[in-house]
Amino acid sequence: MIEAITCFRAGQFSAIIYRVCCFLKDISGVDRTSRGSGTGIADRVNSSNRLRLFGFGLFAAIYFLSFLQRVAVSVVADDLAMELGLDSVALGFMSSGFFIAYALVQPAMGLLCDKAGPERVSAGALAIAAAGSFLFAGARGFASAFVGRILMGMGLAAGFIPGMKVIAAMFPPEAFSTYNGLFVAIGNAGALMGAAPLAWLTVLAGWRLVFAGLAFAAVLLAALCWLFAAKRHARAVPDSGPGDEPGSNRDVMRSRELRLLALFLFMKYGSQVAFQGLWGVPYIASVYRVSPTTAAGAVTMVAAGYVVAAAFVGKLADVMAARGMNLVTAQRRLLVATTLLYVATWVPIVLAPGFLPLSAMYVLLFVMGISVSSASLVFGIAKALFPSNVSGLAIGLVNITSILGGAAMPPVVGWFIDRLAAAGLQGGAVYSTAMIPCLLAAALGLALVSMVGRPARTNMRPGYHAK
Repeated sequence: MIEAITCFRAGQFSAIIYRVCCFLKDISGVDRTSRGSGTGIADRVNSSNRLRLFGFGLFAAIYFLSFLQRVAVSVVADDLAMELGLDSVALGFMSSGFFIAYALVQPAMGLLCDKAGPERVSAGALAIAAAGSFLFAGARGFASAFVGRILMGMGLAAGFIPGMKVIAAMFPPEAFSTYNGLFVAIGNAGALMGAAPLAWLTVLAGWRLVFAGLAFAAVLLAALCWLFAAKRHARAVPDSGPGDEPGSNRDVMRSRELRLLALFLFMKYGSQVAFQGLWGVPYIASVYRVSPTTAAGAVTMVAAGYVVAAAFVGKLADVMAARGMNLVTAQRRLLVATTLLYVATWVPIVLAPGFLPLSAMYVLLFVMGISVSSASLVFGIAKALFPSNVSGLAIGLVNITSILGGAAMPPVVGWFIDRLAAAGLQGGAVYSTAMIPCLLAAALGLALVSMVGRPARTNMRPGYHAK
């Protein structure tokens, strides 16, 4: 029963996203080409627009499932420890196995999307994710559960790069940032929905049935990918990008701008994860002398700010471009502005711990979430740097660098915490001092993104604003 409920909800979620997209298309200009055309042409354009929006909803649902699965282990950690006899180290590996696999397949995912198309690649990858979820659901020990998590990480890597490729290929440049931001916001909402709702389902049906249901959801999404691929190629929906000359993988690897973007995300996302993903809760609990539950509620405001603001930041980039600014320039300026705001949020955390009251910290962390919600613009610039036949590799390389930043920064802060505690420092001062590397990383990220120049060529249709 729970499998049917989960699959139904996956399809229902995709339908909800489709309705949201129908609302957005009027403000993003996706179907403006149909105005003033003949009835037959208008019908074909409207049909193509519906297929575009269906594709967006499909890949947003996949990305949502990916984020949900990232946090799923934390929800069932106690059950895993009891039934499988796992200690805290084994549980840590269970969580990291997903992220390691997810990160390692990013470049390959980009190459495959460039060669075979994002729909077919996602269908195959989701089949791997479903196999991993089924294996995890039936695990009787650490080995099978760990392999299951690795397979889930590999398969659900199909959410990000293929989704970016579909948006870049099927939507016009003047709507890319809007849909890109909405896509990322929906994915991050999966992390929020994967906490309390997933915990409720686990209490209701048990963790094994929940993960079996998530496996069936992956199968359903894989089938929809095959259907979308057939429909798209049968209707010959045109790509919205230009017919530019093919690029080479060597061009991607040599790009100075891509290296700057990758290092920028390494610094910014790494410092974000160090606080949001691990050390923020003990920092707030220690500085403000509150319970871990209260501290976790404050840290959740980062995710809330991200989800609320991501689509609006993307839309703002498109609006700036529609008013005459080059799209890449608009994206870069927004990145500089939001990163400057991000650096500012770190100042009271590191240099004045406890200066702000706890209620103000909620606001500060919400603002931090807003400031990191512009990360999707990085992938828009990466896409614009290269022709469509190698843009998947470019996006994959930038994405894996950001993930590596998220893996590297928390241990760095932890190392400082251990050393400071051993030196006799106590209380919140330990955590605030140990997070100096995060402030420095944020500032370095600001310097890096400020150095990104306007690319010599951009993936824009002729006639789109390029001032």
